Amino acid sequence: MANNGAQRRSPDAQLRAMADQWPDFRGEKYPDGTLVWMGPLMPKARLYHVSIFWKPGAMSLPYVTVDDPPLEPRPGGTFAEIPHLIFYREKPERSGLCLFDPEDREWTPANLIAETTVHWTAEWLAYYELWHLTGDWLAPGVGYESIAQIYAADARAIKEVLADVH
Repeated sequence: MANNGAQRRSPDAQLRAMADQWPDFRGEKYPDGTLVWMGPLMPKARLYHVSIFWKPGAMSLPYVTVDDPPLEPRPGGTFAEIPHLIFYREKPERSGLCLFDPEDREWTPANLIAETTVHWTAEWLAYYELWHLTGDWLAPGVGYESIAQIYAADARAIKEVLADVH
């Protein structure tokens, strides 16, 4: 889906595409150039209200949050265990969804958010629902699934290093 080599879509083009393809989303352009959309998605079992933020030139990727119902860890788990989040430590409930691999340039400013990010958000939410049921993130992904896995890997590496030090 990446539109590599093409020019960046204008903010007005992004707003028009969203209005045309996702009429239930409310879009707005702030005076500083930030684009914000809020709207409903129902991937499988639940209706979610999400927000999409993007500031052309300042943000390399759109940032998507789930507003309602808020994301939750599995019973007995922690917020840091939720897979594929852009973890926001100070406000975990405002953590963004990790929707694409930025190193692979799966999304560029030449892409329309309406044709990529919204679909990927719905897909992420479907896998989130399955994760709550099964405990496994069934979607393909890049790297660690959660910030908790990164911390665990770091802790293991530190333990191994310390065990080798005399």
